[in-house]
Amino acid sequence: MTVDPRILELCEKVTAKRPRTVIDFILKHGRVTTDDLLELGYAHAPRAARDVREQGVPLETISVTSERSGRRMAAYTFGDPGLIKAGRIGGRKAFSKPFKDRLIALYGSREAF
Repeated sequence: MTVDPRILELCEKVTAKRPRTVIDFILKHGRVTTDDLLELGYAHAPRAARDVREQGVPLETISVTSERSGRRMAAYTFGDPGLIKAGRIGGRKAFSKPFKDRLIALYGSREAF
C-alpha cells in the first residue's frame, strides 16, 4: 500500500496513544476494522477513528464483512490528502478555567459561536 507523503508527514506528528495505535495498524495492514480494534483493546471503534480524525488525519469509512461473525462492520483507511485539516495536531483543546471565566463574563453562559 502506498500512502501519500502528506498523510505520512501528518501521521508522524501524532503522539496520543489511541490514534497512534490506529494509524500504525493502518500503515502496517492498509486498513483497520472494528474487529481489529476490538483485539487491540478498543471496544468502541468509532471513537478510535474519531480520535484520528480529530488529529487532522482524513479517514475513509468503508463497510466490510467480518470474517468472525459474517456481519457487516466498519473498516477505516486513509482518506483524500486534500481533506487534511491544518492546525489539528494534538486533537481537541480544553480552554483554561480563567479563559472560560472571562468568556462567560463577556457573553454570559450561552453559546457564542
